[in-house]
Amino acid sequence: MIGLDALADNRRDVMPRVPPGARGGSRSPRPDVRTGGRAPITVLLIDDRSLFGESLAAAINAFAPDVAVSHQRSAAALADLPAVLRGADVVLVSIGRADPAKGGIGQLLGALAGGGSHPPVAILADRPGAAVADTAARLGLRGVLSGRMPLAEVIAALRLIHSGGTVSPDPGRNPG
Repeated sequence: MIGLDALADNRRDVMPRVPPGARGGSRSPRPDVRTGGRAPITVLLIDDRSLFGESLAAAINAFAPDVAVSHQRSAAALADLPAVLRGADVVLVSIGRADPAKGGIGQLLGALAGGGSHPPVAILADRPGAAVADTAARLGLRGVLSGRMPLAEVIAALRLIHSGGTVSPDPGRNPG
């Protein structure tokens, strides 16, 4: 039988190292030697699934030194949207399998698409399809990412959105 201490040691050996300050899904936006002296792209990930949101934020923070992700739940984001958006370069709203035009997700996306200056917004959907892409286009969002994309592609999509591009899960629809 393997004791819990052995499992913890094993986990430390095989799990990716989270950079200092990245606990809780956020990292300081100060310039960093690993990013060539530039401040990392700050991404606000809004997802109501705590485990998924925190895990995705930690994974991106661990593997992309030029991208710093913080995680918020949609209710907290809606409660004070201007404060939550302050300092964000890109907003990624993870909708899971929800309809982006209905319920709390629809309210959040509507508030993000509403007037005022805000960072570019994209959707991360478990099952992106024509309806999700059409809603994103109607709201003026900068793209739809698939939850099935490899982590490296999600990171590349965030970089593209930050640089002014648009992302679609369907390569034929990606105007870049």
